[in-house]
Formats: sequence, structure tokens, C-alpha cells
Amino acid sequence: MKIFYFFLAFIFLISDNAFSQINFSRDTTISVMENANGFKHAWVGGINAMQPSEIDLNLDGINDLLFFDRTGNKLTPFLDVNGEYVFAPEYRSAFSNHLHDWVILADYNCDGKQDIFTYSSAGIAVLKNTSTTSLSFNMVTSLLLSDYGGSLPLNLYVSSQDLPAISDIDNDGDLDILTFSIIGGFVEYHRNMAMELTGSCDTLAFQYEKACWGNFFEGLNSYLINCSACSPDSCSPAYTATTYSKQKHSGSTLLAIDVDDDTDKDLILGDISYNNLNLLINGGDSANANISAIDSIFPANNNNTMGADIHLFPAPFYLDVTHDGIKDLVVTTNSQANSENFESVWLYANSGTNTQPDFNFVSKSFLQEEMIDLGEGAYPVFFDYNNDSLMDLVVGNYGYHDVSGNDVSGLALFENIGTNNQASYDLITRDFGGISNINLNIILNIPALNIYPTFGDLNGDGYKDLIVGDADGKLHYFTNNGGVISSFVLAVADYEHIDVGYFAAPQLVDVNRNGLLDLLVGDRTGQLSYFPNNGTSTTAVFDSIVSNFGGVDVDSTYISTGFSTPHLVDLDGEYHLYVGSFSGAIYHYNNIDGNLSGSFNLISGVEQNIFEGAKTALCIKDINDDQIPDMIIGNYCGGLSYFTGDTLTTNINENYASNNLLTYPNPTKEELFVQSKINGEIKIYSVLGVLMLQEEKTTVNHRMDVSKLPAGMYILRLKNASKKFVKE
Repeated sequence: MKIFYFFLAFIFLISDNAFSQINFSRDTTISVMENANGFKHAWVGGINAMQPSEIDLNLDGINDLLFFDRTGNKLTPFLDVNGEYVFAPEYRSAFSNHLHDWVILADYNCDGKQDIFTYSSAGIAVLKNTSTTSLSFNMVTSLLLSDYGGSLPLNLYVSSQDLPAISDIDNDGDLDILTFSIIGGFVEYHRNMAMELTGSCDTLAFQYEKACWGNFFEGLNSYLINCSACSPDSCSPAYTATTYSKQKHSGSTLLAIDVDDDTDKDLILGDISYNNLNLLINGGDSANANISAIDSIFPANNNNTMGADIHLFPAPFYLDVTHDGIKDLVVTTNSQANSENFESVWLYANSGTNTQPDFNFVSKSFLQEEMIDLGEGAYPVFFDYNNDSLMDLVVGNYGYHDVSGNDVSGLALFENIGTNNQASYDLITRDFGGISNINLNIILNIPALNIYPTFGDLNGDGYKDLIVGDADGKLHYFTNNGGVISSFVLAVADYEHIDVGYFAAPQLVDVNRNGLLDLLVGDRTGQLSYFPNNGTSTTAVFDSIVSNFGGVDVDSTYISTGFSTPHLVDLDGEYHLYVGSFSGAIYHYNNIDGNLSGSFNLISGVEQNIFEGAKTALCIKDINDDQIPDMIIGNYCGGLSYFTGDTLTTNINENYASNNLLTYPNPTKEELFVQSKINGEIKIYSVLGVLMLQEEKTTVNHRMDVSKLPAGMYILRLKNASKKFVKE
């Protein structure tokens, strides 16, 4: 009887809210597998051009892991929990919203806390780590200056495409900077004079020390050494313009570490047009660097491991990701386009020391292989492909990178193998319908790029058909042959000759509520086009267009290419429109019904502070049978994020504020960590409302033994806050 009243009260609470405001809470508990192997971090959101750093996120004295992805400026934090990485997106909000292009974490003031160095206006901005009881940063300078010997200091130049080396080059205890000059070829040495001027490293006072650190000149992935006068003509071998000249520095990545235990910094360098890393050995010393040898297949020549070979523009990073206290080598791509986007995080474990490393190849997709990653772009839509009443998931993408330049686009099919109450997905194919091999581009007679799917019955046979949009702004129509398992056959390429310019993002939905499916299409401009169905239930006709539908123009305040991706959904009898965008912001509109020729009301330009990276696309549907819609978001990095709908939640702002509640790991087998400034009695309930465990919390970080709980889903409550978790 108590259980009955518990659920009755719950239903009344839902009814009172009646979808007046659907709030979404991140949920990483839904299991996903491929080829019988489960994804440990399924819903993290994918990786393309990632830059990793170490930082203590939860201030427990243990370094955690932060990924910054150049593709969409996306931050992905992981906590180190007993030697295992646990996705912790709630720490994103502690970082500035204005980090872009590149991010390097390094402790410049010797307080044991990693500070932020990031790109800013042809230079570097620095944010100081001011954490005490929670993670926080303050801007130190928006543009780092260096004394070039003139009357006034100038900005310390770094290109947005480069990665500088930030390291103690002269071994005096403060951080110096190596960066390519604006004209390229030579590496400038900017020496930090903090120790010399103040006797402390707690300042940033840079001096342009040398125009050609290491006395070498970089050409097109080739090098001149022994440059005595900081001029190519003074180098050896003999300088030739054809081989070595660059019209302008186009991009390089730098990492300065000691690889031969001789107390000076050697240099690892990647170039924008090549796949390999070069190791430049410093035959001089910490005061007078001189590059004496070059290894062009690093790290292969240091031991028996394979050399780095990432297409395109490899970037090296040195940090401990194997939890043994020794720094490892991680190699990623530093390019946002025309580069590897599926196996783009190479890990070399270090079995040596920090100053005499011995690198051993481990993986081409470190952590990436443990998450849903569909290359570049992810455009999800719910569709029951096998008619079992469980919502499966079909996801389009821009494509998987191919070194030939012909990226491969297609549809991934995630079959729901769970139940009505608990979804569970199996990625059974990355090329559903074989679309990657169909020549949808009928002009060039080649497959299309940027496949964006939508489903609906257009011929009245009771089976949902398929329309896909592509990068050229065209639509293509596939009929469903029916049967228990959906099977699609191309009916018409360049369907109805609809052309929205570029990057068509279609949705089949009855916009005007006349019983016929219409077409709502986003595009690169950020606006929407509405094509009403002027046909019948058995023969669709889309021969008219309403441009700039609803006055929607996402991201238009700061960019002309908003990449709109619409999702119109009925919430308790009222249409709501959610639109993904280039910036990643999700726009939410209402005032749609009865106003199809007017301008819609913008409820939010950053829906519930959700940010999952750039070029977002989303789908909304109740997949756990609680009568509240859920949401899946795809992003530019090829990953997915899942949010459960919850009308009882007031917001999903993931600020690490005093009232925030964090539980990890999730799922768990033996122990559950509860982190919050809220103290009091913790209660754990089963999904039937039965109290299973309770204990008092008196510290910010609290450990609970849940090993004796039966496997299943539970609800943890701490005063007014609650979290769901899964016990395995």
C-alpha cells in the first residue's frame, strides 16, 4: 500500500506540471555495446582533435584528466577514481566559456595547481587556478606580453593553428615559452624572467631571448641545423628555397621535454601537412640549445615501438594517463578538418622515466574506443526499425575520415535490446541501408556527404519511409519495403528537386496538424524552410516553400552560418521547437500552433545551459515509459549525450556550486562516492520506492558501500537533491 501511495503522489506531481516545462538531466547509465563489447563511456560525446591535460578537478590531491577538443571547443573532464577514469561533465562550468583553438594546462606560479594557457588574438591568455574549496580560475592577462627590446612590450605571438611549448627551458624554476615566429621557420625563445626579477615564479615577465632557439630552421617537414646567424643561409645543409622556404608559417605543434636525461629540453614537433612526429635532439644545454640530430619517425627509433602516423597534423602531449606516476605520450590530430576523426588519440605508455622515457604503443583510440564515436558529426533520430515497440536509434554523420579525402558518410543503427522501462542499445551496423555506397550525388555520380535522416510514412502503406539530407542541401527519398525488419530502397535521389543551399537537416512532422507529414528543413544559414505537404496520405507533394520559417535564425548575432537542425515536438498538445546550431547552443521556441506565418517565441537561446560541443542535433521521445520525453544530442565530434526528462527538476545547470550533487562511478559494483557541500542523511531507494540504505553524510566527499545492494537502478536522495545510479 505504501508503494501504491508513493507512485500515486509521483503521478499527481507529474500531472500538475503537465509538461509546462520539461527539464532534462544528464544520464550516463544506459548501456551501449558494439560487437558484444560494452562502451564504458558511451555518452561522453566523441573525440576529434583533442588536447589532453592533467588537473586536479575535485581537489582530492590526485590529478584528473581534461580533454579540450579543438573541434567545437568542447571540454570533457574525467575524474581519476581509484585508477579508473569517470566522466564528470559537472566540472565544465568551472572553466571559461571563451576557451578556443588550443588549451594547455601548466602551473606557472608553483602552487601545485594547473593554470590555463589558451589562444587569444594572435597570442596567449592566462587564467590562474584560484581553487580553494572548489575549482575556480581568474583571468591574469587576456594577452601575454614579451619584451622584444623596444620601448613597449608586444604580444607574445602564437598562431591559432600552432601549439606552443610551455616548459622550464632554462631550468630556473619558472615556465618559458617556445613558439614559431610569425614568418615561420625559426622557433622563438621567450624566457620568463620571474625568478631573475623577483626570486619567485609567481609572475609572468617574458623576454624575447632568441630568434632561433636550437639553431635550426624548419622547412616542409624537413630541417636545417647549425644555423649560426638565425638565417637560413647560415644553416647546413645548404639552403634552397624550393625545399625549405615557407611563404608563411602555416602550423606546427611543439612539445619540449628531456628524452635523454641530460637536463636540457629536446623538442618534439608535428607539422600541419604531415602525419609524422619529429624528435629534435638538443646537443647543447639548457642555456644554449643546439639541435644536433633529427628523428623523423619518432617514437619508433627510441625503441621497438611504431612511429606516430596520424593523418593529419599530429600533436604530442606528455602526461600520466596510466596511473603509475610516470608521464606517457599521447598523440592526437591538431586539425579540425580533413584529418583522422575515429582513431585520433594514440597512446604510448612510458615504461622508463620522465626524463628518459621508453614509449610503448598501446592504442590508436585511447578512451575514444570506449565511447560512441561516429567520426565527424552525429545526427540522431528515434525509429523502431524492427517493430518491437522499443525505440531504436539511427544516427547520421558527416563522415569517417579517409586519407584520400573522400570521407565516408552513412547511418549507424543502434538496436534497443532493453525493455520499455530501461533502454539498452547495441550498435549493430555503422552503415544501415548501405547508404555509404549509394551514389546519391547524381551530378558527380558519387555517394553524398553529411547524411541526416528522418522517418515517416509518405505513401500510406503503414511503414515509415526514410528521407536523408546531405551536404549539398538536397534530399533523397527511400521507401520502406515493409516486414518486421525495415528495409529501405532508394526511390528518388534529389527528391522533389528540393535544395536548401547546403547541409540539409530535414524532419518529417505534421507541422500544420492536417494529418499529413510536412517537411521542416534546417540548413547552413541557420534558418528553417517549411515545405507543407500539398498531396495526400498516399502521395506526398512538397511543391511550395515557406522560407525563414518562424523567424528562426540561430547563431545569427555572431555568425552567418548557424547550421540549424530542427526538432519539432508535441509536448502535452502544444508544439515546441528545439533547434541545434553551429555554436552548440540549443534554441527553444514556442507560440507555434496557429502562428505558422508569424515569428515564434524564443524561450531560450541556450536551453537549460546544455552545451555538448558544436554543430548539435537532437531528438526527443519518451524511451523509458515514464510519460516524460527524453533527449539525445549529437555533436560535431561524432558523439552522443543522453538526457532523461524530469518535470520535477528545476534545472540542469551543471555548475559545481555548493548545492550540486555528484555521484560516481555510475554504474558501480562496490562503492559509490557522493560529493556535495550538502550534508545530512543520504537515503537510497529502489525504483519501487523501497528504502534500501541510509547513512549520515558529514563531509564534502562521502564514500558509501553499496556492494550488498542487488543489481538494478536506484535513486539516491540527499535533502532536496536526488540522483539515479545503477548497481551492477
